[in-house]
Amino acid sequence: MMPDRHPPEDRNVELSVIVPAFNEAQGIAAFLEILFGVLRGCCTRFDVWVIDDGSRDDTWQCLRSARERYAELRGLRFTRNFGKEAAVLAGLRQATGAAVVVMDSDCQHPPSLLAKMLEAWRAGEAHIIAAQKAARPSDSWIERLNARVFNSLMRTMTGLDLSGASDYRLLDRRVVDALLAFPERVRFFRGMTVWSGYTTKHLAFEVAPRIAGTSRWSTRQLTKLAINSITAYSAKPLSLIFRLGLVGMLAACVLFLQAVYSWLAGIAVSGWTSMTVVMLFFGSANLLGIGVLGAYLAQLFDEIKARPEYLVKQELEAAAPKPHPGGDA
Repeated sequence: MMPDRHPPEDRNVELSVIVPAFNEAQGIAAFLEILFGVLRGCCTRFDVWVIDDGSRDDTWQCLRSARERYAELRGLRFTRNFGKEAAVLAGLRQATGAAVVVMDSDCQHPPSLLAKMLEAWRAGEAHIIAAQKAARPSDSWIERLNARVFNSLMRTMTGLDLSGASDYRLLDRRVVDALLAFPERVRFFRGMTVWSGYTTKHLAFEVAPRIAGTSRWSTRQLTKLAINSITAYSAKPLSLIFRLGLVGMLAACVLFLQAVYSWLAGIAVSGWTSMTVVMLFFGSANLLGIGVLGAYLAQLFDEIKARPEYLVKQELEAAAPKPHPGGDA
């Protein structure tokens, strides 16, 4: 018989905090000190789940060392890097709190905002308390450009407005249960919470500099995320291909009528340049259409394989409680 993964005391947790981490050994200790300091001031029943997404540095060893200091610290270690979305999913599956917060481990999601998020949730103001970026002074111009292009694409292609949105948000238990009920394996946590339609309250925050290390998000990674997110939430690219095909048919009809007229009138028209441009344009359009179809087929391929979203290598269990003075030896 499998052991109970959640001890009885965990079932009375008010707040669970999920922290995906990848190669954060330089700053994870300082982050945990700040986080636990804030949590102990605003919540009495909480736990923290740090999901080590296959770090190649000493992140897991840092967590093992911190376990004796923080009794509420839990953790999972993946066999390899499966990505942030898999880490968030693993945390949601483990969290037992009546409310669940997802945040980054680099302090760019300020732990000081947790008290306001909890206050709004306790007051019943919304099912989702979403931290929204008010400013990004620490980001370079290329990072701000990438974010703007990504949000514009998502708004145009899926109808989801993610401007200023972040993964830093508090979810009511009913929202967590709804997200866990989604059957798909290709996930986009931020988009899923917006798509769910639960009442949302926004709290603005300024993105602070990382507590240590550097950002690992590149233009290539954002492009891949945009393709996966758009194909997961909208079929609009397929309809755009259909419209492009209609435009091509109309252009072909016009050229056909022109050719017939030229033949009947005996007008010699070379047409080499125009024909070359048309062939290049629609040849490229065909390749683009095949690429879009390939992106959707890739999504179906990943879903049909039905492989697990992640594999767990180790679990960081709660530290054994220390005996009280005067108790039995």
